[in-house]
Amino acid sequence: MEIPKKLKDEIWEYCRMNDIPNIDEFIIKMVRQGYTVEKFGATPLGTGEVKEIEKVVEVIKEVPVEKIVEVVKEVPVEKVVEKEVYITDDEEVIKLSKELESIKKDSKVHLSSLRDKVELVKEKDEKITTLNRKITDLDSKILQLNEEINELSGKTAKLEEELEEEKKKNNKGNDIYGDEKKGGWFGSNLLNRR
Repeated sequence: MEIPKKLKDEIWEYCRMNDIPNIDEFIIKMVRQGYTVEKFGATPLGTGEVKEIEKVVEVIKEVPVEKIVEVVKEVPVEKVVEKEVYITDDEEVIKLSKELESIKKDSKVHLSSLRDKVELVKEKDEKITTLNRKITDLDSKILQLNEEINELSGKTAKLEEELEEEKKKNNKGNDIYGDEKKGGWFGSNLLNRR
């Protein structure tokens, strides 16, 4: 008997996926099951074999229980209570109270003194900050004035050079009288300055 190619390919694929090694036996088994179903109809028994099924049935039986009575017996327990009692010496309490009050007063005095000192320190810090600002401003002014001085020094040097050149141009000699030593010395002190 020949099986159509398409059906044969599907069977081969099914066997490969389900790891069935003997494909011919598988095909014969499937044909037998299909014939049995056709011949006898679909039954839950499968191939016509009868199987015994063991069924477990749970049976509930009621058993009468006797009544259990619980007896509670009270036992007296002695309880020891300890109480701390403070004994005070009134004179000592008064003395310590006075000392505490004097310490509180002293601490208030010290605290107010400390507050005053803190305020004084704050004021001095503010003055220092103001003075530091003034110093910084003065430093910047000094730098600016130094730059101006340098600039003016350069101008002065240039003017001196120009003046010197002008003197050289206008100077006809060292004779202050302009007579080129032709007329005597007339009280001049230029004799030794030549």
